[in-house]
Amino acid sequence: MACRRPVMIKELAERFECSRFTINRCLQDLETEGQVPIKHLADRSVELDVSAYLNDVRLNLNEAMAMFMAVRLLARYSDKPNPHAVTALNKLSIALNKVSKQIASHIARTSERLNRPMSEVAQDYARNLQTLTEAWANGTRVRLVKREEPNVERLFEPYFIEPSAVGYVSYVIGYDHHRQSVRTFRIERLLRVSPTVDPYTIPPTFDPLAKLAGAWGVNWGDGDVATEVLLKFAVGRVTERVRETHWHETQLIDDLPDGGCVLRITVGSTQEMKPWIRQWGPDCEVLAPPALRAEIGEEMRRAGEIYD
Repeated sequence: MACRRPVMIKELAERFECSRFTINRCLQDLETEGQVPIKHLADRSVELDVSAYLNDVRLNLNEAMAMFMAVRLLARYSDKPNPHAVTALNKLSIALNKVSKQIASHIARTSERLNRPMSEVAQDYARNLQTLTEAWANGTRVRLVKREEPNVERLFEPYFIEPSAVGYVSYVIGYDHHRQSVRTFRIERLLRVSPTVDPYTIPPTFDPLAKLAGAWGVNWGDGDVATEVLLKFAVGRVTERVRETHWHETQLIDDLPDGGCVLRITVGSTQEMKPWIRQWGPDCEVLAPPALRAEIGEEMRRAGEIYD
């Protein structure tokens, strides 16, 4: 019997045509002998505790190295403490101790870096992320409130959770009943996320990876209108860096006679590209679209005025 909500003992007894005593005894056997995590709720209903499941993962040396590099990226780009990341890394360190004590030691030290005191805002973020994670895993809706709209409560269905290197933030993508459309919310800007027991189903046509392939970061824009961005890079190490890196799924690089290059990228929104473009300074010139060229050009002129 597939069910994404807590089930009453009475319902189970009726479904399997046995007594409640038999159901309770079977649940006890599942917990003690089968080590199945079961939540017993106050209204005498039960549900599987998916957050308590443990996974046995075995890695060879090269796979362990891949995990180590991912862990180092997490530590470098995470701007807030995450208690779940700390416990996960500690477990990974213990598991990898047999493969490589050296790698295991550095993963343990990395977890220490993430184990920092949590501010009130960081606690809210961790709590909201946990609620969204459990709702996504269980297929149940949540009610969320944005910080800038504290009086508006939205019924929301989590479809996908995605971290972004732009600003070191995380986003949740899903169906917003308030707007009756698929929306993307920055988790750090959520004031409160409350669980419900209402089930939902992610449409089979929703493919987050296909959507994100058209985004520079997480924002893929509105509708199906894509924008081609042309960036000209100066000759020298900058061009070498651009040529040797895979920046985006749609990228094309045109070499110029003077040794420079033009990078062509098609995205749904240019919003998240702007900080990346700015970091190149005068070594990157926006050729298209015109609106982006004008915006970046004005920002560069204003920055120059400060130093003048």
